[in-house]
Amino acid sequence: MNKWMFWSLLALFFVVGIFCSSYMLLMGHVYFAAGILGFLAISTFVFVKKGAHPLRFMYPGLVTFFLFLVLPIIFTVVIGFTNLSTGHLLSKDSATKLLLEDTYVATDGTEKYLTYSLRHIRDTNYDLYAYDELSDKNFFANFDLSNSKIVSLVESTAVVPKDILSKGEVFRVFKLLKKKSARLEHGTELTFHRINQLVNIKMRFSLGEDGSLIDNRDGKVFTPDQSVGAYRNGDNILSPGYYVYIGFGNFLKLFTDKSVKESFLKIFLWTMIWALGSVFLSFSLGISLALLVNSKSLKGKAIYRVLLIIPYSIPFFISILVFRGLLNKDFGIINEIFVAWGIPKVNWLGDPIVAKLSCLLVNLWLGFPYMFLVTTGILQSIPESVYEAASIDGAKRWAKFRHITLPMTFSAVAPLLVGSFAFNLNNFVGIYLLTGGGPPIPGATTPAGETDILISYTYRLAFEGGGGQDFGLASSIAIIIFFIISVITLFNFKVSGMFKNSDTN
Repeated sequence: MNKWMFWSLLALFFVVGIFCSSYMLLMGHVYFAAGILGFLAISTFVFVKKGAHPLRFMYPGLVTFFLFLVLPIIFTVVIGFTNLSTGHLLSKDSATKLLLEDTYVATDGTEKYLTYSLRHIRDTNYDLYAYDELSDKNFFANFDLSNSKIVSLVESTAVVPKDILSKGEVFRVFKLLKKKSARLEHGTELTFHRINQLVNIKMRFSLGEDGSLIDNRDGKVFTPDQSVGAYRNGDNILSPGYYVYIGFGNFLKLFTDKSVKESFLKIFLWTMIWALGSVFLSFSLGISLALLVNSKSLKGKAIYRVLLIIPYSIPFFISILVFRGLLNKDFGIINEIFVAWGIPKVNWLGDPIVAKLSCLLVNLWLGFPYMFLVTTGILQSIPESVYEAASIDGAKRWAKFRHITLPMTFSAVAPLLVGSFAFNLNNFVGIYLLTGGGPPIPGATTPAGETDILISYTYRLAFEGGGGQDFGLASSIAIIIFFIISVITLFNFKVSGMFKNSDTN
């Protein structure tokens, strides 16, 4: 690349970066602005300093790593310590600005509203005829729709003519009407609220010197409450609220709030059972089938191996959706077979216990081929001489399996079992596509289901809450999952001897 092209691209990069940083700063996002400036500084160092040439090859990967892995983790951790949720999605300044724009229809005067009609004179000139039902008075005004002058209404005895505009014709110019206001002789200002109504609209709140909001209707004072992230007056809380940092409030809620704690602990327990059960069942079936297929007396081993890995070749989500149809209570083929045999239908996905068993069985179908392939390779690597020596010592088949096959297989597959446990701990697709987390847990105040695991529960809290979305609580659960996975990963490293290898080097 020519030098002039290099410096041109670098200059363009700087201009765009400075513009984005300035825009973020004007919008009040100080951290984003600082992050962009930091990115510009690091990029300049990497691409300008001669000694930093090796970093140029790593830099795109490092930037991608930071944007798509580190940055989401940082956001999740930050949100986990806030009350970010439905009704608390805005900053305090944005929420205050929105509340100060709130209006109400004033009813303190004689004119609650006036009904009006328009008559087109010529071009943008109109006659306005208004009527106040409360005072039984008529008002008249002539105005030009093309300017922004206030329409002055005067009391009149003029009769509304027959050639007034229809509602559809008024609607066509209503956007321009909404930009104007009308004023009565005693000073009351009215707004074109509907295509046939003039109303007295006032600002609901005014900002106090201490930062509180004063309700102009009744004089009530709403002060900002940082504990809930909203303006409140006693039990009256204004909406929208704003997000605030609440420390460990979300974590305490998971373990102290009775309405949330019971559901969370139930889901946590089922998550552990689901992950451990899936690993144990798939490993047990996988090694059993591997032993059977590797038996010397079995013929047609190649055919059996192909048939046993077919579930592994079918896309994961397609298999789950097929099973969801098979296990349908009313139309599933399994229940149709049961009915044909005189067996009552089973609510495979609607009964809490049966739904959990269904999840484990479906995951067993999807997981055993992997364990079968892994254990088959391990079994074929065990020397035959070891079994021959055991036979000479009088060991029977069970003794050989217990003291030779299982220990040697387990020592090789242990890291894979730990990894499989971590995978199933976050196996969102396996649960969500099959049961959707249901059936619901009775009495739960959050969107929690009997078959929900932590990751699906997190997703439903964040995106499917019937009472609103709770990103703060969902992020706190994600942080807990992160620590669990971290502990499992460290354990996996220890089991696999990775730390020993690094110490040796």
